[in-house]
Amino acid sequence: MIEAIREIGEYSLQKDQISTNEPQGLIEIFCEDIQGLSEKPPHVLSIKIEKTGNSFSFIDVREEEEYSRKNNSKYLYRFGSSRGTNITPSSKVTEIAKTYSIKIKNWFGQKFSQMPYVLENDEIQYLSELGKCLEDNQSQIIDQTQSILSDIRTKKESAFITIVISENGQRYHLGDIDLFRKTFIQKSRASLWQKYNTTSVEKDKTCSVCRKKKDEVYGFASTFNFYTVDKPGMVSGGFDQSLAWKNYPVCLDCALALERGKRYLNDFGHFQFYGYDYYVIPKPLLNENTLVYEILKDFHEDADKIKLTDKYQSLMSDAREEILSTLAEKENSFLCNILIYQENNNEFKILRYIEDIFPSRLKQLFDAKNVIDSKPVFQDFQVTAFKDQKRIGERQYKFTFETLRYFFGRNADAYFFDIVGRIFSGKEVSCPFILSEIVRKIRDQHNHGIPTKETTFRGMALLAYLDELELFGKHKDGRIMTTLPKSIVIDGSSETKKKAEEIFDEFPAFFDSAAKRTVFLEGVLCQKLLGIQHHERGATPFRTKLQGLRLDQKMIQALLPQIQNKLEEYKANYYRDLEQMISASMIEAGKDWRLSKDEIAFYFVLGMNLASQFTTKKQEDEGDKK
Repeated sequence: MIEAIREIGEYSLQKDQISTNEPQGLIEIFCEDIQGLSEKPPHVLSIKIEKTGNSFSFIDVREEEEYSRKNNSKYLYRFGSSRGTNITPSSKVTEIAKTYSIKIKNWFGQKFSQMPYVLENDEIQYLSELGKCLEDNQSQIIDQTQSILSDIRTKKESAFITIVISENGQRYHLGDIDLFRKTFIQKSRASLWQKYNTTSVEKDKTCSVCRKKKDEVYGFASTFNFYTVDKPGMVSGGFDQSLAWKNYPVCLDCALALERGKRYLNDFGHFQFYGYDYYVIPKPLLNENTLVYEILKDFHEDADKIKLTDKYQSLMSDAREEILSTLAEKENSFLCNILIYQENNNEFKILRYIEDIFPSRLKQLFDAKNVIDSKPVFQDFQVTAFKDQKRIGERQYKFTFETLRYFFGRNADAYFFDIVGRIFSGKEVSCPFILSEIVRKIRDQHNHGIPTKETTFRGMALLAYLDELELFGKHKDGRIMTTLPKSIVIDGSSETKKKAEEIFDEFPAFFDSAAKRTVFLEGVLCQKLLGIQHHERGATPFRTKLQGLRLDQKMIQALLPQIQNKLEEYKANYYRDLEQMISASMIEAGKDWRLSKDEIAFYFVLGMNLASQFTTKKQEDEGDKK
């Protein structure tokens, strides 16, 4: 993964003609994007300072410009530490009093005569006078900033504060001033080997990224904070943090390329799904084949046009903001790696890393999705639609990994990410495990009187999707999967029989045994009875017979005559053709159904939720109420 990011960085440096040997090139590399991954750009607040001769005077704090990514090199922003200063006296704003004191004022209290700065006396004097001006006017600056922030906070937007110096009628950002450019480069470069009041550098060693012997390698060049050496004992070979280079030795060239690669991914390869972030990290099979990097860039620059096309589809989420559908249409000239991560307080936590996905594999995933979405049973299936976490109505169901998330929520992250990884990698998934989670949710909803239709349909779609990808393998519940012929003794009205056969043909893997068809059809019949009971009595007392959906073969066999008797009592047995079909399938199923309780519960509820499709014209005329 690191090698792939380095290659992206090298491509970006070459494409944008950025030289690592020139100050402006280093500034372009080390400057961080202030907006980051936020949807809205921050408000830029400027502390205006007037320079006259060698003295400085405070003017005011104002918001006089809109943030633009192209101005990042002017702001010279780079995060330093959560408890200390940043690389320059500029910062994102949290609590203004704390931000100002730690990130702005305290920056000028550093020992600029020492490493990594080693500034000249006149340079130190310049910073000392400016720092004194900022300290003397601290109360005014905080009060004026707080006044501006009140409106920004009301709109739940963010802010960034920096210093702007005016001299002789000219306005200068920090990036326009040679002294700040110098300190920025020196401090940024030093961060590769200086940290925790320790220096970690070694000469004539092999870089762990390019695997070449270099003049120097550094121990703190962690573009992504995969690991930490902030405490003794986290260092390979002992407790000495100066030996951190042994853990992860990186040369200067690779460190700079990784910085640029991370920027490129943040700009063009970053996406989100269900509250998590992920990178799509492409790796060309041939070094000179860099077209895939341009695909990432074009997708973001032409995002609105791409998302309006009929071919565009989403799989990871419903947000229509992912690139996988576009990559799935390309030739197998590159591999895709997907890095799902969480970043908090400058800590980078890898949740799942999925390697070596060919575009052809992505196409298989979308082809399977299209098969599921095209099933007639899902065409009229509506689910709740949300926008900005607010319900806005309903939409037609389309399969995405949101269905997987539906069953494996926040309390089951490990399972969720594992199954996502298996889907991309084509590794086998346990059908009994997936089914158990589906049925667990169905039972819970059933026992609390919550409608189970959405859960059942989503479960059906998930099982069908995984089966379409052949991820259940040849074995299911310990036996070899075979498609058995449908019962040749099924009888009944042509309308009911036709509907049953349509469903069985649509999902052959679901109904590959007479036992499954029996349970499903009996679920249909049971729902018909419950509908009649609800219409006649305003209640469904027969529901207690279902034992909280903890059904087995004997219970299913015993339920059939009980349902028939109740229908006769209500003088509403319009379903004799359906009863004949159940009886015929039950005979064909034999004595040993070899179905788990979870399977029986799922097929029974599936029948209940598809019961409306078994209402014939004759039954409607005779008073079918459900």
